[in-house]
Parts: sequence; structure tokens; C-alpha cells
Amino acid sequence: MGVENNECVIATTSNSDAMNKIKEWVRNLDNDFSSLFSFTPALINSKETVFMAPDGSKKGWRTAEKGKELRNELTTLLESFNYDDGSNPFDWIEVGYGEYGQKVLHGNCINRYNNKDYTT
Repeated sequence: MGVENNECVIATTSNSDAMNKIKEWVRNLDNDFSSLFSFTPALINSKETVFMAPDGSKKGWRTAEKGKELRNELTTLLESFNYDDGSNPFDWIEVGYGEYGQKVLHGNCINRYNNKDYTT
């Protein structure tokens, strides 16, 4: 028996050049792992979202380790788009949910408006 927890990454941008670099990176992955990624356009504002789905593996299994490695590579790639002022063309988040509960693991978004609906 093992622990099943889901981790995924969600990133949204209106910068098509930056998103195309993410798509190129995904195209170069093995087919087994590139299938974890989907790209969805927004209805307005020329935004697009990349979603990296959970790998479905139990903690400690080889697939889970590869999933973690890919999430780390993706978040490092997302951070590589940071501008000199620390901003980024992507709004992104890595979340975990399942047998460990639910948690924001990593991300670049802050509450800029003190909206209590979005604070924990």
C-alpha cells in the first residue's frame, strides 16, 4: 500500500511566444509523459492555459518520481520567464490534493487587492 496524492501545475498567459516555448518543451518529452499536458485557450483576452495533470502514481514509485521531476522542470521553466522586476508573463500555481489534504505547493501569484475571498 502507498500514499496517493495528486500534484498538478496550472499556468495562464497572454504571451504567445512564452506559451510556444512551453509547447516546444512538452513536444520534446516522451509520449508517456507529454500526455499529461493540455493547452486550452480562454474565451477572451487572448489568454491560454497549460495544465500538467497528476501522474496518478503512488508516492515513492518511479512514475511519481518522474512526475515530480517534470513538475520541477516545468516550474523552473516558468520562472525563467521572470522579468527584471520579478514579474512574469505567466500566472501559475502548483497544487497538491488527495491523501495529504490540499495545499498550494508553489506559485507566483499574490493577492494584490486584499480580497478576503482568496486568502487562506
